[in-house]
Amino acid sequence: MEKTFDSIQEKIHYLEEHACENETLGVTYSEKSSLFKVWSPLAKQVTLNLYETGNEKNNSLIEQIEMTQENNVWKVSVDRNLNGLFYTYKILHFNGKETETPDIYSKAVGLNGNRSAIVHLENTNPINWNNDKPVRQTSITDAIIWETHIEDFSSHENGGFSQEYRGKYLAFTEENTYLYGDATSEISTGTSYLKDLGINYLHLLPVFDFENDEQNTQYNWGYDPKNYMVPEGKYATDANDPTVRIKEFKQMIQSLHKHNIGVVLDVVYNHTFTYDYSCFTRTVPDYYYRHNEQGELTNGSGCGNETASERKMMRKYMIDSLIYWAKEYHIDGFRFDLMGLHDVDTMNHIRQAFNDAGMEDIILYGEPWNAGSVEIYEPNVPADKYHLGELAEGIAIFNDEFRDSIKGPVFDAQKGGFLQGANGFEDSAFMNGDIIGRLLANTQIEVGDFRLPEDKNWSKSPSQIINYASAHDNLPLYDKLVKSLRKDDTYERDEELIQINKLNAALLMTAQGGIFMQAGEEFARTKFGDDNSYQSSIEVNRLDWYKVQENKDLVDYYKGMIEIRKAYPPLRDQTNQTAEKIHFTELRENILVYTIPNIIEKNPKWKQMAVIMNTSWTPEMIELHSDLPLPEEWTIIANRHTAGLDSLGVQVGHELLINPREVLIFVSE
Repeated sequence: MEKTFDSIQEKIHYLEEHACENETLGVTYSEKSSLFKVWSPLAKQVTLNLYETGNEKNNSLIEQIEMTQENNVWKVSVDRNLNGLFYTYKILHFNGKETETPDIYSKAVGLNGNRSAIVHLENTNPINWNNDKPVRQTSITDAIIWETHIEDFSSHENGGFSQEYRGKYLAFTEENTYLYGDATSEISTGTSYLKDLGINYLHLLPVFDFENDEQNTQYNWGYDPKNYMVPEGKYATDANDPTVRIKEFKQMIQSLHKHNIGVVLDVVYNHTFTYDYSCFTRTVPDYYYRHNEQGELTNGSGCGNETASERKMMRKYMIDSLIYWAKEYHIDGFRFDLMGLHDVDTMNHIRQAFNDAGMEDIILYGEPWNAGSVEIYEPNVPADKYHLGELAEGIAIFNDEFRDSIKGPVFDAQKGGFLQGANGFEDSAFMNGDIIGRLLANTQIEVGDFRLPEDKNWSKSPSQIINYASAHDNLPLYDKLVKSLRKDDTYERDEELIQINKLNAALLMTAQGGIFMQAGEEFARTKFGDDNSYQSSIEVNRLDWYKVQENKDLVDYYKGMIEIRKAYPPLRDQTNQTAEKIHFTELRENILVYTIPNIIEKNPKWKQMAVIMNTSWTPEMIELHSDLPLPEEWTIIANRHTAGLDSLGVQVGHELLINPREVLIFVSE
């Protein structure tokens, strides 16, 4: 008898009851046989199509094999070596509609991802791949994350990259690249530059297979998901060969690991590029997406659909694919796009799955918001900043309040924040207090005599917070400074703005929590005022490596602040011990003064640190205070010009005059 449903909700309920959470889905390959398994409980018939080529424009159909259903999973074993062939599933649905689809669990695909590929994965391993080890930090509070896009990184001709590798995975494997390709230059580019800068994680914008023409040059950030378990072919030297993208992706990881840089993937499970033609819809219609009570697609992603992470098989899919990336590709962390669209239980299950697999040091963080209304029905709750207390330890969120309080709101280019001297804020004292809360990783409500706002996103510990000033979304930091402080849109070097950029480095690197930077923030990167460059030209998006030379003083300042952060463990404390003892001097407009004691090391090199910052236009007298005895003499390790581990002189006493647009960092031995 034909199965009928009165509503999508009734169909979803039926499918949930017929889930198969313990099955290994997709293709299991060996040289003697390949086992294919696909979950589609309501299908009337499923046929395996075998093709000679991966290009759907070429029919090249070799064979069609009927599959059989067992426990809601359609299966077939083909007892010969299928390595190098391609496949799809033809599915006859219960309503009589027929679809052809790649495998949801594709591990390899042909050109443009429209046919799944059968490959012997061991043959995609680079030389010495088995000796490659993940590069991970003890806690996310040790993380200094640098966010980039594959094409942005190496597309500029002045970067010194081989022409055939520009905009490709293999650009990250090139050793000793220099500005303009001049080996006598003192300006390193590429991976050598990253190692010298001191970051320990590279965050890659989406590199899974997304919807695009892989042989086209059209720029795309990659937030158009298609096949979640396969590297994107556009960044490979040959998108037609399914093994090339896999091997070259691994070579990139291997090279970064050799330089002690971990790799974070930007994952976008909250929506797919298309609904009607997605693998999810063509395999199990309606199930993987949320609908409202009228049966209409919900759109909390702002992209036309949103996936249903709370459902058994979507949750399984997310966990399966994440674990696969970590094991097969040695990935070190994951950033979740619009994590507020996922449910708390799924995120906690993901964290637990990594812990159970012995990968407790995989870092997980995400955007604790969404792009529209969310239809997560009770008892499920969204994994947003208002439910941070329900997320497991080991899941962190972006601190957008830190971002906006230091440089002004991202959706109003002209308004500034603390860095600009609080211009555009009616209550700058409150704003300074807001910064205090964010510097403490949102862990406390009361600091001295000041009570901070009681919103719902106060964290359990600094390990739940990622602090940042800029990311790929909205204006780069330097462009924000131009828009908020200059009357004309001139994006060339400006001494005052460079100085303010240095103040940002000091604020960011002395905050509790993990640290995140947009690529090029440290050399005053500009997109010429483009605040949403996801489809702009590569000329707008690419990194201009000349800026490293032009703004070398700024690069060196960031490098020095990274060294300071690494050298002083209290800045990286994953517990609340340090945050509870940080002492803020009186709250004043455009002034921040705080001492950070070292209570977590037994025999510390530095016993205490003081940070003093003045973003006003006038010199200010300040006095240092601390919960611990203050030293009579401090060593200066950062000022308005320089930051690092070398002494820049001494400061005697606890009172001093700080100049406009000045930062001073002291330590006591």
